[in-house]
Amino acid sequence: MEDCQIIRPKRRASKRDYRELATKSSWSVIFVILALVAVRPLMVNHILDRAEAYTAFSLNEEAKRQCNKALLLDSECSRAWCQLARVYKTEGNREMAYDAYQRATATDLTNGPAHFELGLLYVQDGQHQQAIPYFERVRSLGPGKARQNRPNAFAHHKAALDMLALCYEKAGHTQKAEFTLEEIRVFYPTYSGAEARLAKLKAQRQN
Repeated sequence: MEDCQIIRPKRRASKRDYRELATKSSWSVIFVILALVAVRPLMVNHILDRAEAYTAFSLNEEAKRQCNKALLLDSECSRAWCQLARVYKTEGNREMAYDAYQRATATDLTNGPAHFELGLLYVQDGQHQQAIPYFERVRSLGPGKARQNRPNAFAHHKAALDMLALCYEKAGHTQKAEFTLEEIRVFYPTYSGAEARLAKLKAQRQN
């Protein structure tokens, strides 16, 4: 008599099996999310490096596309808004430039270049009073933060103090202009322009 093969029914998945599967799936999702969070800033910076390169070669449309890509990944990226503002300014679209600069300064109060450039935009349009808060922000950051730890970067702190003194003078705040020029002499003693302007203001006030 041939041996009969016993066929055993498949074991049904238990609640424990489903819980283990769900736990493994949850950890996989968390890992993917954490990886995306870690990689996103690198991706944004890489995209913005390309945007800056396109801007340098006056390829404005491509530069704007790169900025918009970065903003899709991070809508609060101050650097992206600032770069987009520069492109609009280059194109002569000052309204859009103002809007983008304001987004850049609002999303990062420590973005010295964005605050300086927005203040400068107001000065170029003869709106000295409106420029003051943005130069004051760069002033508050100090020379180290305004340079953003880049030794060869544009000295936004020095330039902001210089423009701030001009704005105070234009707005009729002579004493504040003098105080700012005195501050320039402290931080940048080799800058002779501050000395001459300070002497001129004092002479005007005495007369």
